[in-house]
Amino acid sequence: MFMVTFVFFIISTFLSLWIINKGLEPKLLEIAEAKTDQFARNAIFEAVNKKIGDGLNEDIIIIDENESNGYVRSVQWNMPLINRTHYQTHYRVQQYLERLEEGKAVEPGESLDIDVDQENGTTQEELLEKPQIARIPLGQVTNNVLLSNLGPKIPVHFATIGDVESQVIAKVKYHPINNTMYQLFLRVKVNLRILLPFSTDTTTVETEIPIAQNTVHGDVPDFYNNSENGANPSVEIPFGSLPN
Repeated sequence: MFMVTFVFFIISTFLSLWIINKGLEPKLLEIAEAKTDQFARNAIFEAVNKKIGDGLNEDIIIIDENESNGYVRSVQWNMPLINRTHYQTHYRVQQYLERLEEGKAVEPGESLDIDVDQENGTTQEELLEKPQIARIPLGQVTNNVLLSNLGPKIPVHFATIGDVESQVIAKVKYHPINNTMYQLFLRVKVNLRILLPFSTDTTTVETEIPIAQNTVHGDVPDFYNNSENGANPSVEIPFGSLPN
């Protein structure tokens, strides 16, 4: 009888732990994903902002003006500068994420001369041995303010999957009257693997960061028709100017 009770107790205990684990796992992964998304976005913004120096906003758009009247004849992107900025910010983001994956913070003015071309062959066991990016108190799964900081803290690790994907996006917006806004954005996309001690998941972080903006003011015409129905303008002719 004792053995039956003991076996029943062991089975009940493991079954209860399994049920509790299955109930807590989705919530912990949700919190870990939010934390990872926050850290990754902060790293991307920090990397881009540190690389974009003063004067880029003015130099990235080439404006050709007429010397006689100062009116704009043509506007074009400074492609060599854009390509160089894209290349440098792309690898800087890669470096920031690699440092963050190692659990290391990047101090202001610190050099990031690390090998970004190294193969990412980190195993799950090696990743768990690295410093974690965050620790989630187990009480947060209760959604109770009083219990949110209680309980053991679950370490959160993450690793990049593949290379960082980045793309330069140019946008042109027209504003009345003859004003044009030129905007340049860097779209960054990275796939991350989130790792908890008992579970793993993947997430994608994608963000768009403005890196340059300039407004070009064109010549103001003598007449501007902003009618949406395409009606022709009414023009007054002075009566005294008509021939007899």
